[in-house]
Amino acid sequence: MIGPLRLYQVIIIIVAILTISFVYHRLRSKKTTPATFGLWIVAWIVILFFAFKPNVSDPLAGVFGIGRGIDLLLIVGLLLSLYMNFRLYIKFDDLNQQINNLVREIAIKNEIELDEDE
Repeated sequence: MIGPLRLYQVIIIIVAILTISFVYHRLRSKKTTPATFGLWIVAWIVILFFAFKPNVSDPLAGVFGIGRGIDLLLIVGLLLSLYMNFRLYIKFDDLNQQINNLVREIAIKNEIELDEDE
């Protein structure tokens, strides 16, 4: 049974509701896929589970030689954030390269058209 809610649990509930509703709105407007929506739902269910049952992660933390389960959750969260940052960096770098190539092609095409007009 769950006792009285702690402040961090209330905050996590509010953030989860806001995030899920935002992703749902993006799904309805076809800006995200059902798979991405499902991934966010699962992620927030896991976050909510550990918010209400933080001691469940203690045995898993022991397997990795980490003292407390909350420390394991923070480390995993940090590593996931770093991984997502890296993936975004790669995507932005690829987009930057594509834009540079497109601008170069347009500039060359415009130069050729100007030469033909003379």
